Amino acid sequence: GCSCGTVRFEISDYLYVLACHCDACKKRTGSAFGVSVVVDNANISKLQGETKTFSRKAESGRSVDYEFCPNCATTIRWGIKAAPNRKMFAGGAFDNMSEFTAAGEMYTKTALPWARLGCELSRSGEPDNDFRVALIEKAKQLR
Repeated sequence: GCSCGTVRFEISDYLYVLACHCDACKKRTGSAFGVSVVVDNANISKLQGETKTFSRKAESGRSVDYEFCPNCATTIRWGIKAAPNRKMFAGGAFDNMSEFTAAGEMYTKTALPWARLGCELSRSGEPDNDFRVALIEKAKQLR
């Protein structure tokens, strides 16, 4: 959930965890990269508390809709039109991130040299469907 505890969520499963080095994720997190936990909508078992939405245009030109807590401004999750049946949850919003392992990283062309994770699967820019399928398979191996 969020920092103040107003927004809480539960998931029953996830597809993969991904580190994103795009400039928008750096700004959103105030860090060197963002961590996304990708979840099929059917595996979101609970979302309680009001969220506000901020929409921005991604590097791809598509809209990204971020949901955040209106009290503490913690980003909870976001959605993209390219994956309408999925949500990406902010890694930092989980109570125990140590249960996850990143399957890959994207936008490595804009990564800070000291912030690369060294994942076997990586993309210099936006992911395509083949990359997403490979991430799902890699995540199964990492569990």
